[in-house]
Amino acid sequence: MTDPEVVTPEQPTLAPVSVRRSRGPLLLVGSLVLALLLGVGGWAGLSLMAGTGPQAAEITPGNVVAFAAVDLTPGLGQQRKLANLLAKFPKAFDDGDVRVDDKDLTADVTPWLGGRFGAAMWMHNSQAYTLFVAASRDDRKAREGLERLRGREGSGKFGFVVGDGYVVAARGTRDAQAAAEAAHAEAQATPLAGVAAYADAVKWLPEEHFAHAYADLAGLNQAMTTMIMSDLGDLGESEEAIPEDAITEVTSSGFFTGVPGLTGKQKGTLIVGANAVDGGVEVHYRTFGAAGTESVAPTADLIAAVGDLSADSAVAGSVAIAKAPAELEGMFGAPMLDPEDFDPEDFEGLTPEDIAAIKAEMAKGPDFAKAFKALDSSLLTFAMTGMQNEMPVLFATLQTKDATAAGDVAAAAKATEIPLKVTVSGNTVRIVSDGYTASAKLSGSPLFTKAIEGLPSHPDSLVYVDLTKFLSQTGADARTREMAAPIKAIAAASTPLGADSEGTIRLVIE
Repeated sequence: MTDPEVVTPEQPTLAPVSVRRSRGPLLLVGSLVLALLLGVGGWAGLSLMAGTGPQAAEITPGNVVAFAAVDLTPGLGQQRKLANLLAKFPKAFDDGDVRVDDKDLTADVTPWLGGRFGAAMWMHNSQAYTLFVAASRDDRKAREGLERLRGREGSGKFGFVVGDGYVVAARGTRDAQAAAEAAHAEAQATPLAGVAAYADAVKWLPEEHFAHAYADLAGLNQAMTTMIMSDLGDLGESEEAIPEDAITEVTSSGFFTGVPGLTGKQKGTLIVGANAVDGGVEVHYRTFGAAGTESVAPTADLIAAVGDLSADSAVAGSVAIAKAPAELEGMFGAPMLDPEDFDPEDFEGLTPEDIAAIKAEMAKGPDFAKAFKALDSSLLTFAMTGMQNEMPVLFATLQTKDATAAGDVAAAAKATEIPLKVTVSGNTVRIVSDGYTASAKLSGSPLFTKAIEGLPSHPDSLVYVDLTKFLSQTGADARTREMAAPIKAIAAASTPLGADSEGTIRLVIE
């Protein structure tokens, strides 16, 4: 690089589980890779056989907290499989290019964008910035196009540097041009490709992959908190940066309790990679040094449990819950209606006896906090077979640690507005909504068999989605169904590795 120019299934046996393993990193898998793959389509047209240029990690600062990259010029095997997959999406792709409706972006980015590009989240001067890095096929066109972008948005919110065959751009709430220049300088000194933690994590992925993502979970927590604080405080026009001690205080105070990934407890790194395979795409992920205590896979066979569910399922899954996530309790644990939260004026005109009766009735509400705690050391198996009167048609069994916990869960389920048949047998709760049928099993479905191929053999979580059924039953619009038609099913499974975890997401594309 040179200097820049500026039916009811039989319940599986569940071993008692008493430890907690953080599932926070799993929530990042889709957002780091799939969002990039979908989002870039709206950023610029992509050519599968575009020119080479530097890898995105070579022009990205080594201290970014999250990074995702796409390489549309991988090995020949991946190129052929990618081409075959793109050919299955005639409504979305045209001769290998993503169809883009935004004329400005098409004019300003498509003419120069190379086949290697990425996005990252970066902290600079206590501010969080989104970086875009890309190989350039034409530096002059890149400079002209990005100048127009900056002219529309302003240098405070968008900045860029054009080097020799590449681009580094930054987007933020202030000083974006200065941030882009600083990011470029940092990448020149210490690129992400040279960081040992990143390089070691990438080695775990399949040798040939067309997209991957990496995250420093602790740093990502801080960056996301900063961005949310900025939005909440409407600081977009402020000249003052958010003090680091304020960020630390808010992050550790529990202010964002209930927002997964923002509880200040994440640590370690996450690596995600996507590769084309015959008949679809596989996404593999793993954490290294994650927070939480060590855990082992349950003795229950979750794949068999899901296979015993209704073949009519649009969504089906099974999850071994070591400990109910604290975030859920933070979001829903408190009473939904607390009499003490009402102002005296709310009861104006009522007699003291009426007020007392109303408060007594409100206090009888379900204790959702107790129900969430009852999820500890449980096994949830569930299915959704459709919609009826705008409500999902559900089946679920929850095998809890004891009969008391089962009673707590059943009480909460009965208190919902959904018409459910809730029964308890020992430590097992069975929940069925009107309209649920199970005339055959998922295990007899060829599509289900394809979707679970290659997934971890003894997972602690498994989710299967028949996408065609799901989109049809949930009322997706015609264009969405048409665009997604080649994606027949999605299956995801994870397995514990001590405190860490690894897993696979498989998309069946036909």
